[in-house]
Parts: sequence; structure tokens; C-alpha cells
Amino acid sequence: MSDQKANKISVLFASSLKPLVDSRAFGRLGLSLRETNKYQLNFIGFSSKSLPKTTEDRFFVSITDYHSRWQRLILPIRFGFLLLKIKPKILICCSWEMLLIAKFLKPWLKYKLIYDVQENFIQNLTLNPNSTKLKKAIATWIIKKSEKPKGIDFHILAEACYAVEMPEKEPNLILENKFPISDSPPSIKSYKGKKSFRFLITGTLTPSYGVIEAIRFFEKILSRFPGSQLQIIGHVPLKDFEKTLQEFGRKSKAIQLELSPSPIAHEVVLKAIKESDFLLLPYQLHPSIINKLPSKLFEACGLGCPVIINSNPKWEPIISKHKLGISVHFDQIELSLQEFSSGLDTQFFSNLDSDFYRWNKEAQLFSQLIEELLGQ
Repeated sequence: MSDQKANKISVLFASSLKPLVDSRAFGRLGLSLRETNKYQLNFIGFSSKSLPKTTEDRFFVSITDYHSRWQRLILPIRFGFLLLKIKPKILICCSWEMLLIAKFLKPWLKYKLIYDVQENFIQNLTLNPNSTKLKKAIATWIIKKSEKPKGIDFHILAEACYAVEMPEKEPNLILENKFPISDSPPSIKSYKGKKSFRFLITGTLTPSYGVIEAIRFFEKILSRFPGSQLQIIGHVPLKDFEKTLQEFGRKSKAIQLELSPSPIAHEVVLKAIKESDFLLLPYQLHPSIINKLPSKLFEACGLGCPVIINSNPKWEPIISKHKLGISVHFDQIELSLQEFSSGLDTQFFSNLDSDFYRWNKEAQLFSQLIEELLGQ
């Protein structure tokens, strides 16, 4: 077994704050390479628990405390030492914080450097209302300096819109966060005549996600569909917002909360989606969000859970074409109830194209890219 590992090509996925077993770096990109049996996979990421036990892959912790400024400050040094230890042939940086050290050590370690662009980080700065103009200006300068294409061999874009928003990130390959697990399409679902529903909100829970609007929507749903339940599972980075959500939970027995100051294990999220009647996607129509296709939309497809998504000209044709769920105006409570009620006549997933949500083609494209960079 050790001889076999020694003959494999070392590939390192490096992230600062993303979970060690991240749904994209590990669950999509990593597993796509593992299937080829050519690579020794290494992962760096956040973990507050013991490392995963496996004989196939290697795991290294970036930080253990999500809120520790000290750990964030020394992260570049720790990352540098790990690079010298692992000596990868391919380095895939999944967050901008890793890029400066990666570029600095590249001439000595001679790896190919890929930047997996998972967010438009500069645009995301506008989502934090508590940040001062000075802090945003400093953060913008640091991110721009880190993300400069010089020294980066290839960019992977998690959203098609990033090619337009960040045209300087070339060469690039668009690999959306499609669902990597499903072998068969979801069965057609009909909720016509159903009297109560299990709703779910999950993910990173912030005001900009639209969580409060979704709770107000659910409260209105109860007036017509009593007995319905809302489960809220997610990572809440803002303590004041967590208190707000706890207050909703105290006031209503129909709302069940599972909140954490750290990222929730992805398998917990997937299980909750699979057990729900509807996944609520109340994204506010902010410029940094409006053109994206949420990964939870693909996951809901793969797990056979219809979505209720905020009305958006970008999303509505897709929802309608593939019968993925119901578009509602979360900011207009009376209208949203009408839209939900009329949408219950839909035969969900009755016109679903598997290429829309399955990761298969993306896995092939990613494997081909790695081989081309290695000159195989």
C-alpha cells in the first residue's frame, strides 16, 4: 500500500476557513480525482474535531477556532510549512488567503497552481453592513493583490457569472457545484391535497441570506396549512443574529433550531434536505447573489426535494423548465402565500434533465484539466 501511494501524484487542496471535508474541495473535486486512482489527495481546512480516519487521503488543519484572530494571523506561516512538508505537484487554492504564500513558494516547489474561485470575495464585502469603509478598502486591496493572475496556472470558476464579473481570471474552466452523488433521477412528486409540510432553511445563516423573510413566509403558511414545521439548521457567524433566530424558536413550537457558530457537517445538511418536503432558498436579490445558481438548488434536485426560491428573472426559467419547485416573492407575504398555494399543483421533477444537476461531466472536465497541466 505504501509503495502504491509513493507512486501516486501528490495533489493538495488548501482552504483557510472552509471545512476540512468541504462539499466542493473534497466532495466534488477531490472525489473526482480519487476515482482515477492516480493521485495522493491532501486536504487543508478548518476543523474543530479530530481528523477524519482514512487510509486513502491525508488531512491537515488550517485553524481549529473559527473566531480566533491569532490562528488566522499565523495561518500563512502554517500553510507555508505544510507546503514544504507535502510538496504537491498540483496545488489547488480554494480561498484567496492561501494565494500569496502559494505564489511565493511556487518557484522552489515547482507545482502547478490552480485557484478555485468559489466566491466573488470583493463583491461579497458589500454584504457586511457592520464593516467600515476603511476596513472594506483595506480588504479590497489585499484580496486584489492576492488574486492577481500572475503565478496562477489556471482558474476554476464555481459560477458561470464569474467569467463576466472577473474577466481577468484567465485561463479558466467553469465547474458549477452540481450534485456528485445521485445515480438515478428523483421520482416525480405531487403535493396536491397535502395539508401540512416540512420546510427547511439551511446553510450559512445571515441577514443577507433572507432568513427572516423566510420565517415570516412560514408564519403566514401556518395560517393556511396548520401543522406545518420549519427546521432551521446552519452556521450562524453573527452572534446577534443567532439571538434573533433563538427568539423566533422560543415563540413558536413549529420552528425547530439547530444552530452552530461553526460550519455544520455537510452530511447533516444533506440528510435534512432529503427528509424535507420543501427547501427554502430565500436569497435576497443582491448583486453578489442574483446571477449565481445556488449549490443547494443542485443538491435539492439530487435528493428529490422541491425548492421554494425567491423570485428572480435568472432563476425562474430554470425552476419552471425542470419543475424544480415554486418561485415566490418572499418580501410580499400575501402574494407569496398565493404563489405557494397555486404552485402546489405542480408535478415536481416531471421534466428534469439529469445533465442540469449531476456532476458527471464536470468530474470528467476537471480530471482532464489536471492531466493537461501535468503534461500527461
